[in-house]
Amino acid sequence: MITNYACAAPSHIPLNELIGQFNEKQHPNYIRLDSTVLPVNKPGMYLQKEVVAKLIQAYQAFKSEHPDIPFLIVSATRNYDYQSSIWQRKWQTLYPKLKDSSKTANEILRYSSMPGTSRHHWGTDVDITSVESSYFHQNPKGKILYAWLLENMPKYGFCQSFNIGRQGGYQPEEWHWSYQPIAKQYIAEYKQYMDKQPELVMDKLNFIGHEKIPLKTLISQYVFVVNQDCY
Repeated sequence: MITNYACAAPSHIPLNELIGQFNEKQHPNYIRLDSTVLPVNKPGMYLQKEVVAKLIQAYQAFKSEHPDIPFLIVSATRNYDYQSSIWQRKWQTLYPKLKDSSKTANEILRYSSMPGTSRHHWGTDVDITSVESSYFHQNPKGKILYAWLLENMPKYGFCQSFNIGRQGGYQPEEWHWSYQPIAKQYIAEYKQYMDKQPELVMDKLNFIGHEKIPLKTLISQYVFVVNQDCY
């Protein structure tokens, strides 16, 4: 029996939630994944309740067909502070070698988001089983999983956020899936801010190196250049 965690997404999304500056562990619309049937690689990860309900359905459908192939949640909601720690660690490693802010940012942005711009801030996006493309294209179990995800995840409302064929943005991520019915509201709201009052967003993004890079241009490229099925 599938537990019903569904809860309607807000009609207006506060800016602090769009950019991840909140504590998902204290948010009433979020649920801890290791309190559900979903397998996780670490405790303490959260997603929005409606997302969890649909993800459980997808997981159970996959396991009914492929009981011996891993379907594991390896990343879920990541708030601003968490993303900032990732960015800072990579910046402090790369900048001394590259000695150029734009090159450093572009290298980090191949696979990691700027704090305040990650879809993982929204509680709608999840990484499944591995964060290595080779697993989904070379490992026999990974190939079966990826073929199933491509064919079946849309039935449960999920899209592959970073697919092939986009002009810019992140490298393809076979593992990254987004719950479109809610995520589309977040990206639309984010775009409204950037079209009408971009300073409200940018003034809150104070991560290391932010003042040395073309922040508005990078937000436009990395927030909005996603799979069109995710809009």
